[in-house]
Amino acid sequence: MAKQSLSFALEPRASASFDDYVVDCAWSPDGKSFAIAGGEGKVALARAEGDSLTVEAVGEHLLGTLSIAWRPHGNVFASSGQDASVALWDGATGKEQRRWKPGVTPTQALTFAPDGEILATAAGKSVTLWTPLGEKIHAFAPAATSAVALAFDRPGTDLGVALNGELAVHRIEKSRYETRRYKWPAACLTVNFSGNGRFLASGMADGSLHFWNRSTGKDSQMRGYDGKLELVGWSDNSRYLASSAGNEVVLWDFSGKGPEGTRPIVLNGHTERVDSFAWQPGGDHLVSAGRDWRLTMWRPAKTKQPIDVQMLDSDISVVRWSPDGKRLVAGEKQGRLTVFELVAR
Repeated sequence: MAKQSLSFALEPRASASFDDYVVDCAWSPDGKSFAIAGGEGKVALARAEGDSLTVEAVGEHLLGTLSIAWRPHGNVFASSGQDASVALWDGATGKEQRRWKPGVTPTQALTFAPDGEILATAAGKSVTLWTPLGEKIHAFAPAATSAVALAFDRPGTDLGVALNGELAVHRIEKSRYETRRYKWPAACLTVNFSGNGRFLASGMADGSLHFWNRSTGKDSQMRGYDGKLELVGWSDNSRYLASSAGNEVVLWDFSGKGPEGTRPIVLNGHTERVDSFAWQPGGDHLVSAGRDWRLTMWRPAKTKQPIDVQMLDSDISVVRWSPDGKRLVAGEKQGRLTVFELVAR
């Protein structure tokens, strides 16, 4: 029996240029394509097969693209922009299928439910649910403040909304929408459900990380972050909650009795600010990247040291794993896109 390797690396497979600042990327379910949001407004479709990567601009949002998401189990992706519109695109041809304006203000966040049957959008204070074809299902009552982030829990029964002073969690059931509110006197910047459904977390504008036990409602916070906390994410197995507001990635261990009263795991592998990180789907690798041009891979359950470092050509704005956890795309502020493959060594 072959010995299982505990050592992995990211090997660059293909790269291409994109004539815009890379704001975000969203992989197709089959991992063969990904959609790209450009800061100056471009929307593009990339095809990544083998050692080739082609990038085609398919449309735009005037003044800038803000958010992009690929429909699970489907060949459609959605984008939103500063022009207040939401657009649906054919994932095979790149052709625009529909465009509409959910509100008069820009749609700053959008996300599909895990089953792909609902698209949620946040435009200003309004959160709305749509079919995958863009037909309205339900509009929630306007919030007191603007919604800045959206996320479904893993079963797709709850939709979390980050607001100033609370996280609102809407139960998504046919013709019956109930809302539970998790209050805290600061601006919530992220909304993060643990995969096991036990916890709800949010990065805060006051430099703290807040989390709630969803069954008891009990809340806790971790302070000491250097400024606004806009990067928060759970590991696939719900053990670790990662966060970053500077050069370090800080991990809280939710195994056993949880993180309260414990010291966090601090991952030091960057000389400048981390602008993006991503946990591997179905695995335990974490990749972080940022303004020092470094793409750093970690395996926190095994070691606190980086297990691989790749140097790119400019500031890295976004990293996203493919759904199968075998490949990763890194997007740079200067527009370069590189696809890596995870390999045992």
